[in-house]
Amino acid sequence: MKPCKNILAIGAHPDDVEFGCSGTLKKHIDNGDNVIVLVMSCSEVIDATTKKATRTKDISLKEAKKAIEKELGAKLLIAPFDDTAIPFDAKSESYIEKIINKNNIDTVYTHWAGDTHQDHINTLHSTLAASRLVSNVYCYEQVPLPRVCINYPVANYYVDISETIQTKIHCSISHTSQIQKYGAVGINLIHNIKVLAMYRGLQCNKQYAEAFVVLKSLQS
Repeated sequence: MKPCKNILAIGAHPDDVEFGCSGTLKKHIDNGDNVIVLVMSCSEVIDATTKKATRTKDISLKEAKKAIEKELGAKLLIAPFDDTAIPFDAKSESYIEKIINKNNIDTVYTHWAGDTHQDHINTLHSTLAASRLVSNVYCYEQVPLPRVCINYPVANYYVDISETIQTKIHCSISHTSQIQKYGAVGINLIHNIKVLAMYRGLQCNKQYAEAFVVLKSLQS
C-alpha cells in the first residue's frame, strides 16, 4: 500500500484551484491522500470599471466552502490578504511556509507563470519561495478566460480526470457569482472549463485531462 501524500493546492482567489486542478485533487482524495486548499484572499471583489461589488466577502466564503468542503471533500484554509492586493513579500511567503511545515506537505499545486493576473503571479512567487524544501511542485493552468500573455506555458505533465470531471464541474458551478459575472459579457465559464479539459485529454489520449508545468518532481 502506497503511503498517503500530503497535498497543498494554492490559489489566489476562491475558484482558482477549482477551475485549475480540482479534478486532479479529487483523484488524490480518492487515493487516500490528505488535501488542503489554501485561498490567499477571500475579500470583497470590486469591479475596476463600475466600482460595484461583484462578490462580497460572505459570498466568496460561502462559495469556497461549498466547492472545497462539500463538493471536493478537502480542507479549506483562508489567508488574510485582500483581492487585487495579494503581496509577494516575507509575510505571504512565511504564511504559506508555516502551513507547509505544519502539515508535512510533500506536493504543491499553484498558479503557473504564463498568467497575467497580478494576484496569481504574486501567489506563484510566494509559493515558490515557501516551497523550496517541498519535493513536488506543479503549476496548473490559468482560468480559461480571454487573456493576453507574453509567454504561453507549454504543458509537460497531464493527469487523466475522465472519472473526476464531474467533481470539477460541480466545484466550479459552486462559484455562482463568477459564472454570472462572466456570463453577463457572453463568456460561458463552465463550457470553457470542459472544452479545455477535452483539449488536454486529446493531447494525452484521454477523454478529459488537466495539464501542468512540472517545476520539480521527486520519484522514489
